[in-house]
This record gives sequence, C-alpha cells and structure tokens, in this order.
Amino acid sequence: MSQSPSLIGFLLGAGGVAALCAMDVVAKSLGASLPILQVVFVRYAGAALWLALYLLITRRAWPKKTYLKRHALRGSLMAVTAFFFFYGITHLPLAIAAALAMSAPIYVSFLGIVILKEPASPVLLLAILLGLAGSLIIIFGGAPVVTTGSSTLMAWAAAILAPVCYACVLVLLKHHSSDEGAAAMILAQSAIAALVSLPFAASTLIVPPADTLWQIALIGFLGTIGFILLIAGLRRLPASIFASIDYTGLLWAAFFGYIFFGETVGLRVWLGGGLIIAACAISMRARPKPLPAPLA
Repeated sequence: MSQSPSLIGFLLGAGGVAALCAMDVVAKSLGASLPILQVVFVRYAGAALWLALYLLITRRAWPKKTYLKRHALRGSLMAVTAFFFFYGITHLPLAIAAALAMSAPIYVSFLGIVILKEPASPVLLLAILLGLAGSLIIIFGGAPVVTTGSSTLMAWAAAILAPVCYACVLVLLKHHSSDEGAAAMILAQSAIAALVSLPFAASTLIVPPADTLWQIALIGFLGTIGFILLIAGLRRLPASIFASIDYTGLLWAAFFGYIFFGETVGLRVWLGGGLIIAACAISMRARPKPLPAPLA
C-alpha cells in the first residue's frame, strides 16, 4: 500500500525541522571556537552554494536582477537575525533560544497591526498577549540561567531580538512572495547575507581549527536541506497541520541540547514555550492570510 500524501508531507516537514535544529547545534558548536560573525558568514555562504547547486540540478529559475533591492533588504535583515540568534544559542541553552525564537509569528501580528494597519481583532490581541507572557515566563520564571562566556544581559538581549528581526523578514517576505520562486528568493538573500557579513567576519577573522572544517561545510548543507524538506512538506499539508510540525522544533532543541551539550531545561521553558505555541496557533487562525514558508 502506498503512503498517503499527508504522511509523506508530515515526514518531510518533520525532517526539515530536525535538519534546521541540527544546523543550530552546528552553529552553537562553531560559536565556541569562532567569532559569531564568522559563523554567520559560513552559514549563508554555504547555503548559497548548496542552493545554487540545487537550482542547477533541478533547472529551476534563478534570482532576477529586477528584485535585487528587495533581496538586499531581506538578506541584510537575515544576517542581523542570524547574528542575534547564533549569539543567543552560543551563550544560552539551545531550548531557551529556540522557545523564544518561536515567538516570531507573534511579532509579525504586532507589526501587521502597527505598520501594515491590519485589523486588530480581539483574538489576535489575545495571541500577542499570550506570546509575550510566554516569553516573560522563559526569561523571568525561574532561577537565573548561567550563560557561557558572555554577560547575561547580552545573551538574553540577543535571544529576544532575533525573533523580532526575523518577524521583519517575514513581513517583507509576505509582500515579496509573488515575485519569484521560493528557492530563488532564498538563494539571493542568502548570498547577500553572506556578502553583508563578509567584511565584519574578516575584521574578526580566526583561522578555523582543523577539526571544525567539516562543521563549516555541514552548516550550510543542513540549512539548505532543511529548507527544501520544509517546502516539500508544506506543499502536501494544510498550513494548520504544518504549523504543528514546526512547533516540534522546541522538542528537537531540548533533545539536541541535552545530547550534545548536556543542557537541561526546567518547567519555565515548557510552560513559556507552550504559551508561545498556543499564541502562534491562535494568531495563525486569526490572521487573514497565512504566513509564508519558513526561511532556510
């Protein structure tokens, strides 16, 4: 008996989420020996190379020069987002940074109300409040979290700012999504993110230790394969079901954090993360248009 499209879509989506969480593990590991800006560069340079190979093999459309300014804006914001997120996961437990990162759709709703003048329904406002409450519980709802090699303030600030910046990218992507294919858009903004981060990475250049070279090659590959699997899964599943798969990122982050870094998280992360997930689910149902596909 053949597998149903829904089951295949579920497996593809789950594989995509796992691959992106594995990429975060590699970024956290590289952040222990390389400057964060250098990690940002290799992540996006690698993704651009792998995506270019993907477009070449599949004979899909390449990015168009017509939309260069739009790609440049999103790519620059993605470089900033990655810097904040990689800084956060390097100095905080992986699950905490991942839980806070899931709040991005809540900020999208807020930006939609404030900037795009979208209607602020009571349900949407409730979702925003739940998401903020979940974030506050993670930050303040327990014993202080010991950071690694950084001040507590800088680590927490980076983890909080990452989803805010990512929400700005999602708002832009929502309005640019009809320009061209998803793979072409992600290739263009990945290449630009690499170019934007290159001079900053060069200013803090450290020759990578020999034992990290395989991780440098792997980080871009995991980001690319995660994106491809997510898109393939999204095409086979309703957005509401796919979103529930995306929420498993918190489970993957907690699992990988424990396996690779010996990190354990307390009730605050599960309670706060649960509120954020509930807020995202409510927000998705309340929004007039679905969010675009996740970015690589």
